[in-house]
This record gives sequence, structure tokens and C-alpha cells, in this order.
Amino acid sequence: MRTIRWLLALVALCASPMLALAQDATTVSGRVTDTDGDPQAGVLVRIAELNVGNTSGPDGSYRITIPGSAVRAGQSVTITATRQGLSSVSRSLTLAPGGNLTQNFQMASSVLELDALVVTALGITREERAVTTSTATLDATQLTDAPETNIVNALAGEVAGVQTTNAGPAGGSARIVIRGATSLSGDNQPLFVIDGVPIDNSAPVLGGYGGFDYGNAAQDINPNDIANVTVLKGPNAAALYGSRAANGVILITTKSGRGIDGTQLSYTSNVTWEDPLRLPSYQNQYGQGSDGKFEFVDGAGAGTYDGVDESWGPACDGRQITQFFSNGQPAPFVCHPDNVANFFRTGMTVQNNLALSAASERANVRLSIGHMNQQAMYPGQELSRYTIGLNGGTQINNRLRAEASANYIRGEGANRPGTGYSATNPMQQFVWFGRSVDTRLLTDYMKDGEHYNWNYNYHTNPYWLALHNRNEDDRNRLIGNVSLSYGIADWLTATARTGTDWYQDHRKRMFHADNINFPDDTYGEDVITRNETNTDAFLTADRDLSSTFSLSATVGGNYRSSADEFNLVTVERLTIPGLFKATNAASPIEAQNLLYRVGTRSVYGSAQLGFRDLAFLEVTGRNDWSSTLPDGNNSYFYPSVSASLIVSDALDLSRTPVNLFKVRAGWAQVGDDAEPYQLQGTYSAETPFSGTPAYSMGNFIPNAGLMPELTEAWEVGADLKFFDNRLGFEATYYDQVTRNQILRADISGASGFLQQAVNAGAISNKGFELRATATPINGSNGFRWSMAANYSRNRSKVESLFGDLATYQLGSYWGVTTEARVGDPYGSMYGEGFKRNEEGRIVVGEDGIPLEADDRVYLGNYSPDWLGSLTNTFSFRGMELSFMFDTRVGGEIFSVTNMFGNFAGVLDTTLPGREQGPCEPGLVFDGVTESNAENTTPVCPEDFWLMMYFMDEPHIYDASYTKLREARLSFNVPQSLVSRTPLGKVNVGIVGRNLWLWTKTPHIDPETAFDAGNSQGFEFGQLPTGRSIGLNITVTP
Repeated sequence: MRTIRWLLALVALCASPMLALAQDATTVSGRVTDTDGDPQAGVLVRIAELNVGNTSGPDGSYRITIPGSAVRAGQSVTITATRQGLSSVSRSLTLAPGGNLTQNFQMASSVLELDALVVTALGITREERAVTTSTATLDATQLTDAPETNIVNALAGEVAGVQTTNAGPAGGSARIVIRGATSLSGDNQPLFVIDGVPIDNSAPVLGGYGGFDYGNAAQDINPNDIANVTVLKGPNAAALYGSRAANGVILITTKSGRGIDGTQLSYTSNVTWEDPLRLPSYQNQYGQGSDGKFEFVDGAGAGTYDGVDESWGPACDGRQITQFFSNGQPAPFVCHPDNVANFFRTGMTVQNNLALSAASERANVRLSIGHMNQQAMYPGQELSRYTIGLNGGTQINNRLRAEASANYIRGEGANRPGTGYSATNPMQQFVWFGRSVDTRLLTDYMKDGEHYNWNYNYHTNPYWLALHNRNEDDRNRLIGNVSLSYGIADWLTATARTGTDWYQDHRKRMFHADNINFPDDTYGEDVITRNETNTDAFLTADRDLSSTFSLSATVGGNYRSSADEFNLVTVERLTIPGLFKATNAASPIEAQNLLYRVGTRSVYGSAQLGFRDLAFLEVTGRNDWSSTLPDGNNSYFYPSVSASLIVSDALDLSRTPVNLFKVRAGWAQVGDDAEPYQLQGTYSAETPFSGTPAYSMGNFIPNAGLMPELTEAWEVGADLKFFDNRLGFEATYYDQVTRNQILRADISGASGFLQQAVNAGAISNKGFELRATATPINGSNGFRWSMAANYSRNRSKVESLFGDLATYQLGSYWGVTTEARVGDPYGSMYGEGFKRNEEGRIVVGEDGIPLEADDRVYLGNYSPDWLGSLTNTFSFRGMELSFMFDTRVGGEIFSVTNMFGNFAGVLDTTLPGREQGPCEPGLVFDGVTESNAENTTPVCPEDFWLMMYFMDEPHIYDASYTKLREARLSFNVPQSLVSRTPLGKVNVGIVGRNLWLWTKTPHIDPETAFDAGNSQGFEFGQLPTGRSIGLNITVTP
């Protein structure tokens, strides 16, 4: 009994200070709005003297609780509201213990705000003035105002120095690169981090010869759950994240309900309709056939050129010719200008999101439920995404805070189109095609139970591909983290956090026998499981050392473990047709089981010293121990140092038009480890021999002495604002070199092997980035015009390779190679080119056809000369119009669509020379003979384009483009209408993406790729980019 009384007394003793604290606490609350009275979320409201603050919620409300022990009666403090894009506002408050004060803020728009908070490495927030490296922050509206289902595509044109490339098909991959490629054989994309936890953004590697694009993994993220995105550019800003951050970091902070006053329900819905932005320009004068002739018998060669899948046939003048649909009877022979466009349907994407947020003085929570359904332009393709997000935190006591988040995502896909040079890609068929074929007659793809098509030599009916053959995929994913933070002192906090990213992909492919491309029913099934867990423990310190100096520091450690498992099954022939199961196999089952495990242990630290809140010096250091590198070489340390100076404060330029003049500089070194299992040889299982298991060693020699790649970089920059923040500039110059490249170098086959793992080579990248913002008009009547422009250029160079190796092949396609060649920029393209005379004129032979050069020639480089974007926003009393132009200038692309389309005679570029007949008057190529005389020899266009098929240079094009990337017109429904409903605010918008394209590249959208890997600059059978337009509605109480 005595023990119980002592325990109760002890509990009461421990609780009494907290009870007293709660009784004496002072509360400051209010609402943040813009000059139109609209609520502003994500605004930091802070009392710096007391080191307390909070952020405003979606309704603009905030609440700050000040411990009673920190308040003196009559105490005067300054409370400040800050957020990027809004001008800071400060007010004076007089505090009283136990008081409840109200302070509202009205904030005007601005360019870069000096005192706004920026999320940096490890989720640490810093005021903008204290950031010493190049970063960029986007708020939620920049990602959701013109909805995009893939977060990577949503970043297009938003940040200087960031290049995104959309691979094309709905639900397909998008590639993102910051400041150019740094690795010859490794991943060149940045690390994605959600709420402090790294996540996977891998994507299929396809190469252009078939396969299905299941998309990059980061597209699982629900954009409506994002509070803001911070881009850390290059190793200077990302050194604390370790080896994977050498290419930069995309930091995503999700909404948590923090700053909400009470409970709030919000709903967002949008629907968009999509059609092809661009299809090839086809000719409609000549139909299927060759040499001006065609007659259909069986579509496989029994008739007159009826097995040909080209359009060098008779003129489409209505003459009577037997065709595939006419049952052996002559029918009018006409072209069908819209036969490809008719194959695609109008796509529709619907996204809905419902969120419930709640917060009190000590706790916050947000529950979000989202659904996306996309009926793609490709017939039968459907994509869905279901998301449930739960994020929150609680202040357990005055020192201990707990936070947790969990995001469950289920993605589903059906009937994805094939890609590249593949029978499963419908665009391949439309390149090798008859312009006289009416695709509307192919919708019934079976006649009398048999495959029905216009050609039985090469192609499967496109509707059979889309609607009869099937592929299905689903992905279940869980991203979550738990953290505890304990305030050891007012200036010192200990944090422990663990988070995981787990998902499992399940994919099925079902092909019916068509007696052309699939002689038998074929089945494939994949199960791919990925899991990564990161655990961190660190201390953070933030205090003023004196009235002159301040210190912010972090020290901690991380353990990362990941496992990737692949279970793949293929059955080439089934016993019972139409029963797509591996257990129905009539041929040996081809199975692969792969498992990759990686572990990394790390310690890290950073310290920033501030001087009079105008000069800052920051140093960081991290050491990793990687399981993929050998003992003795698996430990690598990388440091960084950076500094900034607010010159405008140091020189007191307050009486000049200069509002901000900040200079910064930094240097960093980052290591990178190898892919798993590069140290020792492995054996692969082969088909058993007479019942005896068989294994083989590959053609690759591992290297037990591998060392980490090292990237060394430095940057200098300046941030400036003028004329009451109405004009602003952010400029950065960077220079970085990556050495000790880990690559598979080609070796002599006489060794019994073909490649060897080595450390060799160096790539340099130098570049310049500029962001400019301006507010030309900021009228007292509420009309405002603001502008933002981004510009960046990067110059790469392959400094060295392995030994006397002159080039390293990054990729190849139909004879063209992309290479890392010593002395050249990364991504140089080589292939067969024209023979030229001393003046550079193309030389033709006696037949009038250009001759081929004796050696392979340099054709260009797939990297752009520069990137840019321009955004204009006009607002007036609750109405807003904004639009962005996004441009790429320079770089080349090898278009096999153009090469094959010209060979097949389907493109309008093949009409010159056959205006009067199939070969009349003939095409005279602009060139000279071998004797340097002007060429006057006409060539039949069919013969000319046949010979151009054997050359690469004619199909290399300038990949420059300008797009109207996004546009939005929105308005707030008048409160006089809304006030009679339970709704607080209703915003309605008309939105669009990829609305217009200008390019020099014929027939295709040059923003394309087969996948998100390093083999870029190639195109064939591009699925059309979607041009979307629709409606967006946002409702809040």
C-alpha cells in the first residue's frame, strides 16, 4: 500500500509542472490570407524570441501555444509570417500568461522571400537567408493546378537545371536528370525522398525492341498529398544523403494537418480529355503496293504485291481494285487520311481526392483517400490508382513529440501497348502500312473464328493486339515512417526515425495465336518485390552562441538495407488454347529467380555557423560502408563546405532599389558504390542435360578490387531582388567531375570473356542556371501580372576512359550508337553518313543516289544546348489565368519512324518526285557527282528511299521544341452563392497540358525515349503524347 502511495505521489509530482504549464500557457491564433482574402496554407508564423511557431493549414488558420514559463506579463514580442512567394509580414504582440490572443495576417505575393523556410537534407528546415547552396521549392499548387498523373512530368519546366523526358505511352516512364549525366553505366537520376525516407523510382529498361512500359515507380505518389517539393541540385546540396544523392535529391513533404484550427474537410476533383498531340503527317495520294501496282488475293504474296506493307502502290483515284475487305471483288481504291487517327479514342482521366484534417494545440492528423482512373487513348488501355494516406503527429509532452505517416497505393493497369520495334506496338504497323487501309473495317478482328487483317505477311490486326491479346499488372505499395523527437534542451533535439518503402508488382502477358507473330498461345508472368528500409538516429542543435554568432548542427547515423527479388516465368506454347496459366504449359517453362541484397552503414554530420544573421558557413561530412564493395575499399568519406553572405545587409542597401543581394559558394565530394554482385563470379542455371543440372558462367569478369565512384563539384551563385521584390534573379554556375567510373569495359574475346568490371574514366559537367521573376503590374484594384523564367545550359565532356579505350557504348539502335567517347560530350551519336566533297557537298553516284562515307561519322549529340521555360500569371479578384511555355534548344534525335516511314512510302515527305505518277517526274537529289558536277539524275522515289534505309544521317534531326506545357483559367465562385451552402470556398478551373507543339523534327514529338535509362536519343513507333484539357474543382469548408 505504501508503495502504491509513493508511486501516486511520484506521478503527481511529475505531472504537476505540466498541469501548471498547461494552465499558464498563452495561445496565439489567427488566419492568414492574401490580398484577395483567400486563405494561404503553409505559411510559417513564428515568434523568434521564444523559438515557437507553427504553419497555417489549408483554411489559412494557425495556432501557437507558448509555455507559461516562457511568458512574462506585459512582454512585447514580434510575430512574423513568412512563405516563399509571399512578402513577409511582422506584427508586435504584448503577451500575458494564460492569455488567448488573435493576430491575423494579410500577405501580398512576392518573388523569392528571404525569410521563408526551405526544407534541406534530412528534412531539416532553414530560413532562405541561411541556405548556402542552390535549391528550388515548389508548393502544392504548382503541381496540381494543371493535373498530371506522374510527379516527374509535373516538374517539367518548373526548375532551372532540371530536364524531364516523357517516354510516351499513358502510364509510362518519365526520366529526370539534374545538371547532366554523371555516370557512364549507373543511374543518372536523382534520389526521391518522402518525409525523410528514400523511395524507389526505378523503371523498366526496354531498349527499343519491344516490351511494356510499366512506368517509373515515383508515379505512385498522389500529387494531392504533397505539401511542397524541394529540389536539391547536385552533390553540394545533397551531400548528407550519401552515395545516391550525387545526382541531386527530390525532397517531397506531404500534408499532415499541422496548422489546422479544428477539423477541416476538403475535396478536389478533376476530369481531363486527351487526344494525340501529334501524329505523323501521312501522304494520301498512293495506297498499298509497290511499283504502282496492287491487287489483294490472300495478303501474303499470292496477289500483286498484296503481302507488301508499303504505300508505293496505285494512285488513290477510285480505280477498281480487289482489296482485303471486298471478298474477291473490285472496289474503289481510295486513301483514308484519318485511318491512324481513327484507331485512337478520346482518352479520359478522372481524379478525385477527399481529405480530412484535424489539429489541436498538441496533435495533428490528416487522412486522405484518392482515386485516379484513366481510359487511355490506346483502345482498351485502362489505368487506376487508389491511395490512402495517413499522416500526423502528437506532442506527448513538452519535450517529446511523435510523428508517423503511412501511404498505401494500389496501381492497376490493363492492355498497355507494346513499345519500340515490336509486333505488339500498333505504331509499328502504322509505319509499315497501306494508306488505302480503312482501320474502321478492322474493329471486327475475327472472322469465322479466325484472325482477320489487311496483311497476313507481317502484321497482326491492331485491334487484336489491343483488345484480344491481354496484359495485366497490379502493384501494391506501402511507404511509411515513424519518428520520435526529444528536446534534451531548448537548443538540442534527439531524433530517431525509421521508414520503409515496400511494393510488389504482379504482371501477366497473354498472347493468342495469330499465325503471324505468335504461332502459339504464349503466356508470361512476373512477380517483382522491392523493399528498402532506412533507420536514422541524429542530434540537432540550434542556438545563438552570442549576439553575434549562431550555430546549427546535426550529427547522426543511418543504416540502409534493400532487397530486390524477381520471379519471372515464360511459356512459349500452351496445351489448351486460351487458358493462360503456367500449369497449362505444353513447352518447357522458362523461369528466372533473382535476388539482390544491399546494405549500407553510414555516419554523418553538419554544422552551420552564422554571423550576425548575414553570413553563414556550413560544413558537412559523411562516411559510408557499402556491402557492394570489397573489404578495404568499401569505406568512403565525402565532405562539403559552403558559404553565403547577405551583401545587401552587410552594406545596408535598404535605401536603394536593392532588396536582396546574396552571394553563395560551395564545394562537395560524393562517393557512389557499385551494383550488387560485381566482386565475384556467379553461375546461371541452364537447361538440364539428360536430367543433369547444368550451370554456366557468363562472359563477364568481376573485380574484387572495385573502388567507389567519386564526384567532386563546386558552385557559385547569387540571389538578387529589386524594387520592393518585384524583380528577382537567382543565378548559379557549377563545375563537377565524376572519376573512378564503375563500368563494364570491353576486352578481347581471346580471354574467354567479353567484359570486365573496372574503375576507369571521368566525366565533367559545367553549366549555368538562371531563374528570373518579375511583377510588371501589381495594381491597387487587385489586378496582378507576374512572370517566372528558367534558363539552364550544361556542357559535358568525357575526360578519360579505361586504358587505351577510346569510347564506351551507352546504347545502339538500328546501326546508330550513342557513346561516351573521349574528348566528346556525353551521349555523342555515330553512324553511317553521306560521302562529302571538300566543300561539304554530298556526293552522289551515277544513279543519282547519295554515296556512303567510308567510315562511320559523328551525327550529333542527344543532350540539349539549353533548356528554358516562361510562365505568366494574371490574377484579378478571385480569377486567375496562367500558362507556361517549355522549350528545349539543340540536341539530336535518331528517328526510325522517319526512316521506316520514308522507306514504306507512307509519310508525306515521300511525295516529291511522284507528283505525276509512281516514279514521275522523279526525285533529283541536291548533291554533286564524284567529278563535282551538279547532280541532274532523277531517281524513282521508291528506289531513293529504299537506299536511304541503309544510311543513318538522313534520319538524324534537330530535337528542339517549344510546348505550351500547361495552361489554367480558374475563378472562385462568389461567396454570395457559396454562403448559402455548407461549403466555404469553391474554386473552378479549366486546365490543359501539352496543348501546342512547335518543332523542326518531322512527324514525331521529339520529347521521347524508350525508357528512363542512359540510352537516349532514339525513337521508333512513338505512342502519341496526350494533349489534355479538362475541369478542376476544389472545395473547402
